[in-house]
Amino acid sequence: MIQWRADMHHVSRIDLAAARTPTIYEKHCTGFRRATYVDHAMGSVHMGVGICFLEPAGVVQPHTHSFEESFYILEGTVIAQIGEKGYTLGPGHFGLIRTGMRHGWRSAGDRMVCWLEMQAPQPRPVEYGRDTFFTGGDVAMQPAPPESQDAAQTVVGHFDESQLPRPGGPSQMEGFNPTTGVAIKMFVDRSFGAIHQSLFLIQYAPGAKIDPHDHTFEESYFIADGRVRATADGKKYDLGPGDVIWTSVGCIHSFENAGTEPVRWIETQAPLPPAKEVFRFERDWAHFA
Repeated sequence: MIQWRADMHHVSRIDLAAARTPTIYEKHCTGFRRATYVDHAMGSVHMGVGICFLEPAGVVQPHTHSFEESFYILEGTVIAQIGEKGYTLGPGHFGLIRTGMRHGWRSAGDRMVCWLEMQAPQPRPVEYGRDTFFTGGDVAMQPAPPESQDAAQTVVGHFDESQLPRPGGPSQMEGFNPTTGVAIKMFVDRSFGAIHQSLFLIQYAPGAKIDPHDHTFEESYFIADGRVRATADGKKYDLGPGDVIWTSVGCIHSFENAGTEPVRWIETQAPLPPAKEVFRFERDWAHFA
C-alpha cells in the first residue's frame, strides 16, 4: 500500500555552536564551519543549504564542485576568488558560482564572516561519492580592481534597500503574480545564468499573507528579520531571526505576517522553477471539491 508522507517539511534553528567543518574541507581550510539546515538527512533530494562561518584570518582553499553554488553575504568582509579574480564582498553581496568554477574564500576583516550557501543539485554524502575537489593554489590576497568587478555582474551583485520592489508592483519572479504587501528581490535565477536553482529575498509587510499552495520544486527559508506565522503540512510555526524551514515538493504551505513589523527572509528553490504554473493554490481548485 502506498502511504503519503505525514511531514514534507523540516524546521530548525541556526546554531553557531553546532556548526562543523565539513569532512572533505578539514585539510584544506582554517577557521571554516558550516551549519547545514537542508540536506538528505532532512528529506531533501534537490538542494543543500547552510550558513557558513569564517573566522578572522580564515581561508578556504581553491576548489571546484560538480554542482552549482550561490551565496548571500550576511555579515563581515571576505575576499571571494571566483575563477581567476578576487572580489571583496560584504553584507548584501550575492553571487553565482557555476558548475566546475574554481573558487575559494579568505576573510578580509577582524570579525567573523557569515554567508548563506545554496548548492544544487544536492551535494553527495561523502560516504557515497565525491563532488568537491580541491585544486591547489591559494586565494587572492587582494581583490580585483573596481572596474573589473563592475564588469562581472553575472558573477557577483549587490543588494541595497533601494532595489527592493514596491509591494504590489511588478513581480521579479517568473510566474508569480504580485500579492498585496509582498515584495521580492531576485538575486540568482535564470536571468543571472543559473541552471539549477534560484536565490532571492522576500519581504512581507504587516498583514501580508499568501494562501496555502505547493510547488514542483523544493524551497528553503532563512528568516533574517521580523516574525512570520508559517503553516506546513497543517502544522503551524512562529518563526523569527535565525529560524529556518524547508518544504519538499508537494508540501502545502503558507505564510502570514501577523505582527506590526515587516518580516524578511532569504529563500532558495531547486530545481529551478518553470516559467509558468509556479504555484498551485488550494483556493483555485476548491470549487471542484
